[in-house]
Amino acid sequence: MEMVGNNRPVVLMVDDDEKLLAAVRRTLSGSFDFVTYSNGQAALDWLALNSDRADLVIADLVMPTLDGVSFLKQAARMAPSVSRILLSGTVSSISLREAINQAMITRVLSKPVSISVLKEAIERTIQTKSCAPKIDGNLTPLMVNAAIEAGDLHTVLQPRFRASDMSFCGAEILCRMPTVEKEFGIDEIFEACRDHPVINRLTSHLIAIMIDQAPRYRVLFGENANIAVNISAYSLKTPECLELIIRFYEKMRMRGVRITYEIAESQIGLDDEELQASASRMRERGIALLIDDFGSGNNSLELLRHEIYAGIKLDRDLVRGCMTDFLDDAFIEWIAQVCSKMGLSISAKGIESRQLAEKLQIYGITELQGFHFGRPIPLEDWEATVLTTLSASG
Repeated sequence: MEMVGNNRPVVLMVDDDEKLLAAVRRTLSGSFDFVTYSNGQAALDWLALNSDRADLVIADLVMPTLDGVSFLKQAARMAPSVSRILLSGTVSSISLREAINQAMITRVLSKPVSISVLKEAIERTIQTKSCAPKIDGNLTPLMVNAAIEAGDLHTVLQPRFRASDMSFCGAEILCRMPTVEKEFGIDEIFEACRDHPVINRLTSHLIAIMIDQAPRYRVLFGENANIAVNISAYSLKTPECLELIIRFYEKMRMRGVRITYEIAESQIGLDDEELQASASRMRERGIALLIDDFGSGNNSLELLRHEIYAGIKLDRDLVRGCMTDFLDDAFIEWIAQVCSKMGLSISAKGIESRQLAEKLQIYGITELQGFHFGRPIPLEDWEATVLTTLSASG
């Protein structure tokens, strides 16, 4: 083991390649304080005593005494707010999911890795990491992670309808955490962890649930097995999680279920090149990504200039104001025309009356969603309702 100064970010690195460790110490010691080990257990012993000092943990996938994923899982328990990077030649989909779920890795770097690439990855990870940020009521990502550990989450589905004829056309998957929601709203929960690795773990868990439920979606919805899923900018910008999101889309398509992703406008930066690159890659693969809560920020129209989004979903408050506020009403009518000319879909949520639905129908909104059409309910309840209807019809 070798350790240098104390004034720079502290990076714990574990690898059985002593030459790589020596090169890292020699080349990057001017930028970071490295604590390096070739023995995973010895590194964990150091971390147990110094978790408050570490800024980043890096581990090789293959080590003689402890594999990288197992090491990072233990590191996550010891120092949950410290970001983690996995070094690997190849990562199977099973190992990748395990790393995201249990080790909550920030990113994967392919070996052999150059010193310059490693330096850039370290700098970016340390600059963007979020050490358990707190919001009102002291809700933290660690509380969300505890709910995931306890299995205290499930999905509900809210129906979506075509505006043209008010016919059913799909559903949106929403996450629920019953215990945490006793104290916090679901929006607060996602806000607390949207820029933290735990959001990737939550995404992975929800993906696993939806893959298991895919045959039931197909039976229940038939040709209208169209499922909308919310995704975070953090997940889209995490390479390994982006791969998981793309593979999920393809797996669901093979099961006869079409997936559409939605990302909140508040998470999209005009100059966020990483996010734009991920969104462009999805578009190239034929994967639809919509801007959710459109109209809630100051850069709504500028986002459409990127031409990488398949459509928009209007902000709920904007939609509600359509019936009473002249400016909201005029904006929705105008943006519907813009989307039509650009070939973009335009959805509206928060529909709570027939009058509002009919007004938006006239404006050319393509899809509607809200309590007027149906509240979010578990898949089991939806199936029971269909069975009851079938039984009553003979």
